[in-house]
Amino acid sequence: MPRDITHPLIEDYLDKLNKGLKNLPNSERRQYIFEVRDHIYNQLNEKINQGMNIDQAVQNTLCEFLPPNQLAKEILQESQGDDGFFSNRGDIFFHYGLIATVGSFGGLSIPVYKGELNVGVILPFIISLIIGILLLNSKVITLNERQLKNLKWVSRILIGFLSVPLSFFSIRIIKDNSINFFSLNYLIILILADLLVYMFLRKLFYHQQLENY
Repeated sequence: MPRDITHPLIEDYLDKLNKGLKNLPNSERRQYIFEVRDHIYNQLNEKINQGMNIDQAVQNTLCEFLPPNQLAKEILQESQGDDGFFSNRGDIFFHYGLIATVGSFGGLSIPVYKGELNVGVILPFIISLIIGILLLNSKVITLNERQLKNLKWVSRILIGFLSVPLSFFSIRIIKDNSINFFSLNYLIILILADLLVYMFLRKLFYHQQLENY
């Protein structure tokens, strides 16, 4: 492929194909785009060498390829066929991991409101938090752009979620007409745990982003 030849029609075709493959991991999507680009420009170069003018050569070359949306569908089907089980499992791990990780903090906030510790009540949520972190840390997961955005959004929501135990603490103060020191100490531990999970999600986001790029 000649490095000094580009054409807006070809670049527009590749841009549409790239958008059609947005659900693939970035590294995999870039590889497909590179291969299609290379194939198109190689064929274009052959036609130009045969004496065809570049505009006609571009039109003839693109006619030999499927429309970008149809080609994207075939590539996605091929990708699913190659490792669909692992891809689907990774998607399931990601969504369940996020739900388990973030949702567990609601249940873990209950002792702040109660003013006392009941291990039987919070144990399922502790287990849920651990399972969620393990799922998100699974090597099966390779995040695409949509999932990266979701991960970034959820990590921010996690900070806002601190309003739940803080509200419970305020209610506890109103009920007792004084500070419940168990609730205070537990609240501090919960805030630290929330911040640690937030840092974990942000680290996971940047790690996956670097892998994709």
